[in-house]
Amino acid sequence: MTSSGKPRPVSVDPARLKLTNHEETEGILLGVRCRDCGTYAFGPATFCQACTSANLEPAELGKQGTLYSYTVVRVPPQGWPGPVPYILGQVELPEGPHVLAEVIECPETELKIGMGVELALRPVKAPQPNVEKVVYKWRPAPPDRAAREDTP
Repeated sequence: MTSSGKPRPVSVDPARLKLTNHEETEGILLGVRCRDCGTYAFGPATFCQACTSANLEPAELGKQGTLYSYTVVRVPPQGWPGPVPYILGQVELPEGPHVLAEVIECPETELKIGMGVELALRPVKAPQPNVEKVVYKWRPAPPDRAAREDTP
């Protein structure tokens, strides 16, 4: 429980998102790294996607990435809790994996392939009573951060 008596939010998927502060407003994406070839993957895996080795170790992934692709979803999957239409973005992380999640705080007209984005966590109500989950989304990186990432 939080100090206000509300239930403490939990990660929508603890195998992919670890909450890192007491308020559950910050977190990091999780994955694995192959000890044989160095390839990273988002989320759990039983073997390396590049070399098929089972020699994997847990890895924390970056909070920033680059918008690789996106689409506007006008007909959402059943149970979608948010507004429609929404933008689903494919983001490439510095370590290599691609992560799909909603892009927020950016109108479609301002989206640009290659733009910097950052992890944004948002609470959502869970189907169970008195449970709140935290989901990961992407939002445009502040201009100063995006400029620093583009600088060699």
